[in-house]
Amino acid sequence: MTGLIRRPGCGYAAIAAGILLVAGALPARAEEVYKSDYRVSLLGLTIAKANFSTSVSGDAYTVSGGLRSSGLVTVFDDTKGNIDVKGQFGKTGPLPNSYLVKYRHGKKDKSTSIAFTNGNVTETTNVPPVRKKDKWVELEPAALQGVTDPISGVMVAADSIGQVCTQTLHLYDGQTRVDLQLSPSGSPQPFSTKGFKGDTITCSVKFIPVGGYQAGRDAIEYLKNKSKISLTFASLGKSGIYSPVQAKIGTQIGTVTVYATRFEKMQ
Repeated sequence: MTGLIRRPGCGYAAIAAGILLVAGALPARAEEVYKSDYRVSLLGLTIAKANFSTSVSGDAYTVSGGLRSSGLVTVFDDTKGNIDVKGQFGKTGPLPNSYLVKYRHGKKDKSTSIAFTNGNVTETTNVPPVRKKDKWVELEPAALQGVTDPISGVMVAADSIGQVCTQTLHLYDGQTRVDLQLSPSGSPQPFSTKGFKGDTITCSVKFIPVGGYQAGRDAIEYLKNKSKISLTFASLGKSGIYSPVQAKIGTQIGTVTVYATRFEKMQ
């Protein structure tokens, strides 16, 4: 979600997909592999597609995949990129070790890499460097402790499906720190897509910017004060880890919807 704040050229598609890029990873003793595909739409039109592979071996997980703009959007906003994430599962959920995203917008290549230790950010590299603007809200050192990247951060650990929407997700994308405060929005509902059929839970989401952004920017103010955001989570098996299969994000130009067209265990 925070990609919109830092990378306006990527558009709402990259932001929305950032919430959902990971398949439902499960703690496992033997290696397990999951595939997930997502479609991002705005006003009924597909504007981006993403596909990801998640591998879990013991407590370690890796996520790799890509996102690219689609359809008529490529005429105005041709964006494609790749993401690689590595980490391990702790008692309270995923703990990332590294996060790397490389993408091309038009003819410009950009990248962000983040290193973590025990849930704390130890190094961030942006190419090109972040350009701070007027009314910049600086990131305090404490804001980079106890955080996750946007991919690991949406893998929610919970003892039951009813506890998923009681949590706050602390995310950092290499520039901006945000909290996504979840709250219940109804009872579990059935959901089916390729590779998955079962109950899901939908959470209302409050977007809370913490630092690393330009205060007063229209997009941030809208997400903070006006946007209606929801995340729908599903669990694969009895893992205790829940991942999104759908997201809806209200924007100034309409609602962006991200939908899992595949959520499948391969081995």
